[in-house]
Amino acid sequence: MMRRYIALAALGLLSLAACEKKEAPAPAPSEAAATPPAPPAAPVPAAVAEPVVDVASLPVEEQYEADAEKEITPDNVSAKLDELEKEIAAP
Repeated sequence: MMRRYIALAALGLLSLAACEKKEAPAPAPSEAAATPPAPPAAPVPAAVAEPVVDVASLPVEEQYEADAEKEITPDNVSAKLDELEKEIAAP
């Protein structure tokens, strides 16, 4: 039992010694004088106003479907498909 207390005490002392902070040495005066002071930061502009968007004017899925029904007919479906495939394949 006594060995256990001695081992715990030794472990505690070693832990305290390992946690000891080591301060970094202060820079030499010549090094401190050699570095120029940082330039002042540029002023931050005021908040930029967000553009006003008219939600009613934005196209929706139904409008695209109506346009597609007018543009794509059974006669030109293969030509429109080829156009889409070329558009997708282009970089």
